[in-house]
Amino acid sequence: MMTHFTLSVAVGVAAGALVAIPMIAQKATLRHAFSAFCAYLFAAVITFYSDLPYLPWWADGMGIALMVAVPASIVGSGKESRPLPMLLNAVLIGFLISVAERYLG
Repeated sequence: MMTHFTLSVAVGVAAGALVAIPMIAQKATLRHAFSAFCAYLFAAVITFYSDLPYLPWWADGMGIALMVAVPASIVGSGKESRPLPMLLNAVLIGFLISVAERYLG
């Protein structure tokens, strides 16, 4: 039986891999892929241990993933990068983290 923390880390690793593997396939640098992996790993652990006020259970992960992704999208936005797909990706992955916490935890 997994502890709550182990489950949060496992979901974070899965979410991070879900984001980092396509980045590596698209020839992104390993530094950017590792940064995205860590962001979603931390977002999952934070989601498992928090309850944002005024949000339903399914929106907790979305809010936390957006809070983690906004600084990266601001720093990464330039001529070659578009921040909107990064933020939409954060919403989707955050929702999946919330679903995993609800039904696995």
